[in-house]
Amino acid sequence: MQASTLVRDTQDRLASVLGCARDRRTAIVAAMVHRNVEETTGYWLQLSISAGIAILGLVVGSNAVIIGAMLVAPLMGPIIGLGMGLAVGSPILVFRAALRVLFSVAIVVGISSGITRLLPFHQLTSEIAARTTPTAIDLATAMFCAIAGVYATMRPGSDVTTTAAGTSIGISLVPPLCASGSGVGTDSWSIARSAMLLFLTNFCAIVVIGSALFALAGFGQVNVAELEDKEFEAAQGGALSRPLIKRIIHRARSSGGPLLRLLMPVALLAALFSPLRAGLDLVAWQVAARASVDGAIGALPQRVVQARVRVERREIEVVIFLLGSQADAALAKDRLVSEISSSAGVSPRVDVHAVADANEFEALELATEKPAIPVPTAPPEPPPPPPPPPADQVADAKQVVSDAVRRLWPTAAAGELLDIRMSMTASDVRLTVVHLGAPLDAVATEVLETALGDDFGEGVTITDEAIPAEVIVFTPEKVAAALRVARFIELSRATDMVAVCLSRPMSKPRRPPLDDELGATLEGLLAGHPRAAVVVGDTLTLRFVNGTCPTPAGPEPAPR
Repeated sequence: MQASTLVRDTQDRLASVLGCARDRRTAIVAAMVHRNVEETTGYWLQLSISAGIAILGLVVGSNAVIIGAMLVAPLMGPIIGLGMGLAVGSPILVFRAALRVLFSVAIVVGISSGITRLLPFHQLTSEIAARTTPTAIDLATAMFCAIAGVYATMRPGSDVTTTAAGTSIGISLVPPLCASGSGVGTDSWSIARSAMLLFLTNFCAIVVIGSALFALAGFGQVNVAELEDKEFEAAQGGALSRPLIKRIIHRARSSGGPLLRLLMPVALLAALFSPLRAGLDLVAWQVAARASVDGAIGALPQRVVQARVRVERREIEVVIFLLGSQADAALAKDRLVSEISSSAGVSPRVDVHAVADANEFEALELATEKPAIPVPTAPPEPPPPPPPPPADQVADAKQVVSDAVRRLWPTAAAGELLDIRMSMTASDVRLTVVHLGAPLDAVATEVLETALGDDFGEGVTITDEAIPAEVIVFTPEKVAAALRVARFIELSRATDMVAVCLSRPMSKPRRPPLDDELGATLEGLLAGHPRAAVVVGDTLTLRFVNGTCPTPAGPEPAPR
């Protein structure tokens, strides 16, 4: 008796420290046991919206969009409710929460797989790939987030709003389900299984930690049988559901009920630990293998201009550009294969390209593609023709980039594409895009960069240079506008396509134009422009057109 009293007092003190008074525990459990039809409608609406946001964020690789989906997702609620039901021994709460979680998983996977099938592209983005390698570290992270979720449940109110939001971001529930749905939608079952394993990891951590903390905080002292009886009598269940619920309640309140509640989450957690430990071992191998590859590259006697390394799932791929001869490249390749094989335990695929100087390196880098899959040895063939000169290789690479940009360019929103300028750095491809129309917004730029990066296998950075297509009207109060269009005039000179049409008023027919400061400034900017035309008009305007300026039907053009 004294031991039981000591346990209750300890639980009460712990609950008080966490800001949950003794009478408050009964209210929290009663709110979870009570079925709120209005809340149910809002739950499914929020879940569907969150699934749509998350799958779109995953396919475009936007981490900000995925975080927004985490904040909207209400899936944490029923999982916490399941942990509470196991802690207090409420079969009704366990039954409802488990059903809601099952239906939620089916709906999120269904929505995400349907959206994936409707999309015209199905690339494996970094955000999807990041949710296909769960490890024991993810399990530990989910446990800490579960503690925060339990704390937010015991202290509802504005003072824990930040805690609830941070828990939604820290725990990953809807995004891995959407990643699994993406795998289903593209028939990539390995991705679907791996992403579902991450969700189950987080789910089990929340249930186990939640039920344990609720039990430690004394929620088992609540007379849940009385709350269930009241809820059961007040419910409007059908004739078929009432016998089922009665049978579940009777089974859960039997002598084996508490043991079953304890073993269910522990058994599921134990079943997940083995694949999670294997995932952690794989991550540890990747880190060690990457370090050994970097060390082997750094120890090469030749100067390495650029190195590309891919280490994933017991596979290593290395592409190196170094300054030297073909003999140096062969020696470096043999050395890398030997050192990486001995340290990482796998046979790597190594390609070493030797270049004489930096110019040759740039041309070779642009023309180099991923190595082809080895084919069986064929009968000897005539030697291939010599490779084209570096200048031709660069031109071919630029043509490939230009064709890709023109294929993806949003002409309806941004107008006609005029010119594409390309430069290469050690980390990405930089494109300057000149077009006649509205500037690209941030979302369109990000989507275009992502699509081009997937095509090239490299990062792409786009600089937008938009020449306005609308007529620009000048007044004496807008003298500064002449400086604003100076950049557009310079861009039009370089395109060989855009003409600049300036209209200036004059006091009387067939007399020189008015010598006003703004008109003179604009004519000075157009001096020497090969496709500029100055005509007489009623107002001072400037317009950029693709082609030639229209011939006015009236006064003759002003002298240049």
